Amino acid sequence: MELSGKNVVITGGSQGIGQALAERFASGGAKVLLVARSESKLEALSKKIGAEYLVADLTVPNQVDGLLNASIDKLGHVDVLINNAAVETSGPFKKTSHDELRRVARLNFEAPLILTRDFVGHMLERNMGHIVQISSVAGAIPFVGQAAYSGSKAAITNLTETIRLELADTPIGFTVVSPGPISTEMWSRVDSDENAFMAPALKRFRQTHFLPTLSPQKLADTTFTAVRANKRFVRLPHRYALFYLFNNAPRRIVEMTLAGVKLDPR
Repeated sequence: MELSGKNVVITGGSQGIGQALAERFASGGAKVLLVARSESKLEALSKKIGAEYLVADLTVPNQVDGLLNASIDKLGHVDVLINNAAVETSGPFKKTSHDELRRVARLNFEAPLILTRDFVGHMLERNMGHIVQISSVAGAIPFVGQAAYSGSKAAITNLTETIRLELADTPIGFTVVSPGPISTEMWSRVDSDENAFMAPALKRFRQTHFLPTLSPQKLADTTFTAVRANKRFVRLPHRYALFYLFNNAPRRIVEMTLAGVKLDPR
């Protein structure tokens, strides 16, 4: 998809990976709509890159349900949706509160689940569109201390691969972005001296050079290129390739089994 002049909605767009994505897509000529909770951050970034913004808390169901219409009101139509908003967990699962688990489930999975369903319908009506899901290497392999986060990212990855099968004969594209650690405030909270539970595992990972930290700009550049080329996956760093290969093998077997099967998602 040529992205110059396209309308792009980015959730969690006020900071971190979302900010880097917003800057990259705006610099590539796209008209960007930022969605996040912090109006002050949204306003500052929107002025910097010439974007529109919407203040929304995507853990609140009616704000998720109304986002498509609100986006259309701002942009007229949507060409690309980037489901980026997420929150991490970083402690023993048995000590994670119900409120925290529900927040992770709602923001990391329920919100992109609903938004993908709604925006896919809009894109099918226009006979074009692309959806980007920001997943994680934690969705392919287990990370101690991040059980709920890992589960939510595995869910969004498998959701997208299933929808890809259903929409195989349509012009709607999907890109699953599955990075390792990114140098953001989220990773700083995980990789903190105060995070005693995860410290032994993180130490072992470092000893085996398992956790190289990437810049959000690198991820944003690669994602922009992937959407433009309609690539299915962004997987960084490349040293995780075997994990993704084994994790995705059953999905590819199913895809090959269903080759030639005609579905009508409309």
